[in-house]
Amino acid sequence: MRKLLLTGTTLLVVGATSGQNPLAVPPLMTADTFHLVVAPSTKEFYPGWVTETYGINLPYLGYALELQQGDTARFKVYNQLNEITTMHWNGLEVPPVFDGSPPREIAPGGTWDVKYKVLDKASMYTYHPHTMDLIGQQVGKGAAGLLIVRDAEEAALDLPRQWGVDDFPVVVQDKRFNPSGQFINAPLGDSILVNGTARPFVECPAQVVRLRLANASTARYYRFGFEDGTVFQVIGGENGLLAAPAPMGRLTLSSGERAELLLDLTGMEGDSLLLMSYGSELPQSVPGSGNILWEGSALNGADFPVLRIRVTAPTANPVTTIPATLANVQPYPESSATVSRTKVIEGMGMVGDVGMFTINGAEWDMNVINDTVMLGATEIWEFVNLSNIAHPITMHGGAFYVLDRDGVPPAPWEAGPKSVVNVDVGDTVRIIMRFAVYATDGWPLMYHCHNLAHINMMMWQFIVVDPNVGLPALDAARIEVFPVPGDRITWRAPSPVAALRVLDLGGREVLHASGRGHTTGDLDLTSLPAGSYVLELQGLGTRTRTMVMRP
Repeated sequence: MRKLLLTGTTLLVVGATSGQNPLAVPPLMTADTFHLVVAPSTKEFYPGWVTETYGINLPYLGYALELQQGDTARFKVYNQLNEITTMHWNGLEVPPVFDGSPPREIAPGGTWDVKYKVLDKASMYTYHPHTMDLIGQQVGKGAAGLLIVRDAEEAALDLPRQWGVDDFPVVVQDKRFNPSGQFINAPLGDSILVNGTARPFVECPAQVVRLRLANASTARYYRFGFEDGTVFQVIGGENGLLAAPAPMGRLTLSSGERAELLLDLTGMEGDSLLLMSYGSELPQSVPGSGNILWEGSALNGADFPVLRIRVTAPTANPVTTIPATLANVQPYPESSATVSRTKVIEGMGMVGDVGMFTINGAEWDMNVINDTVMLGATEIWEFVNLSNIAHPITMHGGAFYVLDRDGVPPAPWEAGPKSVVNVDVGDTVRIIMRFAVYATDGWPLMYHCHNLAHINMMMWQFIVVDPNVGLPALDAARIEVFPVPGDRITWRAPSPVAALRVLDLGGREVLHASGRGHTTGDLDLTSLPAGSYVLELQGLGTRTRTMVMRP
C-alpha cells in the first residue's frame, strides 16, 4: 500500500504519517443578513510558500453559515475580484432568480442582494460562485463556504452538534502547486487540503463525534475509510438525514457529494485513528484511479492519509450512543411521476477539459432551453453514461431521490435526499424529483456534471412553468430601451435575454441579434431604413415586445 506525503514541492512515497497541523474549523456564523465578500487574498499552506487565493470573508474558503428551516435567509454578496462572479447555494431549493448560476453575473465592484425562505432539511450544504467559464478557477482558488441547515426533526435527535468540539466539517480538496507555491489550475492535484489545512490532525473527544464530509475537489473521487478498519455510521447525504444509520467501512464520494458520519470513540482516550482514501480500490473509470490514460498525479491509484484523529478526554455532556432511527424519509413513489426523461451522456475525453461530452447529442448553449418542466410535476430522469469516464450529475432546484442504478435499488447510504449522484461508465441511474415550489420566471435552472473541469461543457438548462399561467412574459414596464428614436439603442431587462428580433410593422423580421443571456446590451439599427419597428426580446422561457424608432 502506497502512502504519500507532500514535502516542499516534491511528493515522496513514505510510510504512515501523522497530521502535523491542527485542522482549521471555519467559524459558524448567524446573522439577520450575511455579508459575503468575495476577494483575493493569500495563505501559507506550507512553510515558506505564500499562495495567492480567493476567499469569502476569509483568506481561503469562507465562514460556515447557520440557517434554520422555515426562516428567511438574507445575503449581500460583494464582488471584490477583478472579474465577474456570482453565488450559488448548492443543493438548496431557492427561487431561480436567486439560484446564482449562469447567466447571473456580479460585476467587479458590484453587489447582489439575495433573499429566500429556507425550505430544505437539516444537512451541510455549500455556497460558491457558479460563474460561466470561471467556476472551476474561482472555486479552486478558495471561493466557497458551508451552509449548516437546522430543523426540528434533527434537533430532536441526540446527535453531536457542538461545532468544532464534537461536530466537525471535513472539506477535502486535492491541489497542485507550482515551484513558487501558486495553485496550478489542474483537474487532479498531488497535495491534500482539509478545510484548507495541509497534513491536518483534529482532536476529538472520546465519545460519539460527527464528521461532515465533503468532496470539494475539482474532479478526484475519494474512497474514504480508516486505516485500522474502524466502522463508521453514515447518517446523511447532501440534502438530509437517512432513515437509519448505515454502517460502513468504505465510502466513495464523487466530486460535489457530501455525507455525514458518526464515529464512536467511546473509551478510546489517548488513541488515534487515520482517515485514509483508498485510491487503489477505485475503478479505472473514475478520476483518481490508477488509469494511466488520463492526466497524471502521484495520488492517482494510491492509498494516502487525509486526516489524523487524536482522541482526547470526553466532554462534560457527551453523546455516547448512536440513534437506531433518524429521519422520516419518504422518497416519492415511482407511480407519482407523470414524465420520464432519458439523458444519454456520450463523448470521449479526459479528467480535465480535453474532449467533448454531450447529453442527447446537445452541447452547452446558454441560449437553449433543453427541458421544460411543469410546476408541481414529479418526474423521473434517467441518466445513461455511454462516455469513457464517470460523471457526478447534479440537479439545481432542490433534492431528488435515487430510484435505482442498473435496476438495483440504492445502497442504504444513498437512499436519502440527494442533489449529486455518481453515474459511472456503462451505468443507468434513475432519479425522481418533484418540482413543487418555484417557477423559473425567466431564470433557468441547471443540470450538469459536477466535475468542475467538465462543467463549462457539460451544463444544460431547464425551466419550470406554471401550467395555469403559461410561459411568463417579461414585465414590459421594467424593460428599458433608449434612446428612442436612436441609431444605436441600449436595452435593459429584468431577466436574461437569449435573442432580440426587430420586426417591421408588417411583422417581418428585419434584424436578429443574440442577447447572450445578458440582462443589458446594445443594438445597432443603422442597417435599417428610418421608421418605426417592433423590438422583441426573447428570454429563456419569456418573450415581450416594445416599440423603437430609427430617425
